[in-house]
Amino acid sequence: MKKNAFLIIVALTIAALLIGICSGNEFYSPIKVIKIFADPHSHQFENTILLQLRIPRVWCAFLVGSGLSVSGLILQAILKNPLAESYILGISGGASIGIAAGIILGQIASIPLFAFAGSILSIFILVLAASIRKVSSGTLILVGIMLNFIFSSFSLLVITLLQKERFMEAVIWFMGNLSSYQPVILKIAPVFLLPAYAITWFFWKQLNIFSMGEEKSIALGLDPEKKRYLWFVITGLITGYCVSLAGLVGFVGLVIPHAVRILAGADHKSCIPFSILVGGSFLVLADTLARTIVQPVEIPVGVISGFFGGIIFVLILLKTARKQKW
Repeated sequence: MKKNAFLIIVALTIAALLIGICSGNEFYSPIKVIKIFADPHSHQFENTILLQLRIPRVWCAFLVGSGLSVSGLILQAILKNPLAESYILGISGGASIGIAAGIILGQIASIPLFAFAGSILSIFILVLAASIRKVSSGTLILVGIMLNFIFSSFSLLVITLLQKERFMEAVIWFMGNLSSYQPVILKIAPVFLLPAYAITWFFWKQLNIFSMGEEKSIALGLDPEKKRYLWFVITGLITGYCVSLAGLVGFVGLVIPHAVRILAGADHKSCIPFSILVGGSFLVLADTLARTIVQPVEIPVGVISGFFGGIIFVLILLKTARKQKW
């Protein structure tokens, strides 16, 4: 069943990427795309559009969607809470402070490092709050929600006061936007995402143990408190990079892991690759809809992902409410 589901998801991923590449102000059929690549000299204009605009944009959407999905999967496992994700926990908000600092200082090429530093700051505050007084994962999520509001508001305030001409650009970016990603940041994706994915895949058994609960984790020889810090850092790395590309895109890290568990079960050995493919495909389709539904106006991708992600989450919640004790 899982093998068949994986093959279906791979096929759907290829279809989503193809739809993203073919769609735009002018729709290119798959046959035309093949002709363009087969004879680029006769289709120089179309070839430029595909190579310099559409394919990088689709690849960017796939990376962000897969990254947010994997980070949500990790957080839900280590906190054993179905509502955990980087956006809700305030990690994305912390990354936004780092990016705001990078924009103000003009360090565009170093924005992923600023975003990572901001996300680590948010994680440090969460861990500090949890260590001062041991709190439940539900309380930790409430702290994260407040941090997200505080950080996002502060970032907007700083940009408004120091660079008023970029205020609207910042507002759209805070809604999640793929139209103004930095190519130099996109090119360094392997430096940030590949090590994080490799570590996540290598320690999938640890995530399985985390998801059993703290008492069972200790009984199986795992120290949840110490190991959780490592996973927080990995999540901060992934989230910081994704936020530096697309801004604050919500619901992907919340919804996709739940959908993946329905398809692949609770074993993280299957959930990790499923999350990469499903999360990436979801955001590719969301971004394709965002840039084509109201041409020539482009809607922030966070609006589309939030709308459909919210609907999907409600449907999943209704379907699993009888089985889960949430």
